[in-house]
Amino acid sequence: MLKKVLSIVAAMVLLVSLLPYTYGGDPGSVYIGVKDSERYYHRLKNMRKNDPENAEISYKIANFYYSKDMLDKAIEEYKRTLKLDANHQNAKWFLSQCLSAKGYFEDAFWLVRDLIDKNRKNYELYDEAGQLLVKMGEYAASREYFNKVDELKYGEVDGSKPIYSFSKPNQGSWKKYYF
Repeated sequence: MLKKVLSIVAAMVLLVSLLPYTYGGDPGSVYIGVKDSERYYHRLKNMRKNDPENAEISYKIANFYYSKDMLDKAIEEYKRTLKLDANHQNAKWFLSQCLSAKGYFEDAFWLVRDLIDKNRKNYELYDEAGQLLVKMGEYAASREYFNKVDELKYGEVDGSKPIYSFSKPNQGSWKKYYF
């Protein structure tokens, strides 16, 4: 009798311990990492077939392509997302990242600039815009963005207040491009 009970308990422990690995899941709803990416992709495609006007599904498909380094398809899906919801902030950010990776710096810059208009206190957006301007060769314009980064992040206004650093005293983040 004891052997039967122990064998049933052992089987239940084994089943419970392997349960997370048997289901790939949808990370958005069950918070489990996707183990079977093809299954997740087909689930998203079926969800979009049932609701083609849902921008969030297109955004998730675009993120799937982005994670697989399929940038051309990711760009198409991010653009589709923005066509369905023109104010989707995350889609604009990732679309700018894809465009920048493909070498379309000016298009990426204008997407980041649009994000800056809605998030004036986010210094990372100013830094990204400055980086894109440096890649385009627009050093004078990028300096203004890097000055804004220093102002928002450190309180330094146009190099007027030095920032103490052990490695490079009195140097803001933008100064490495000009000195």
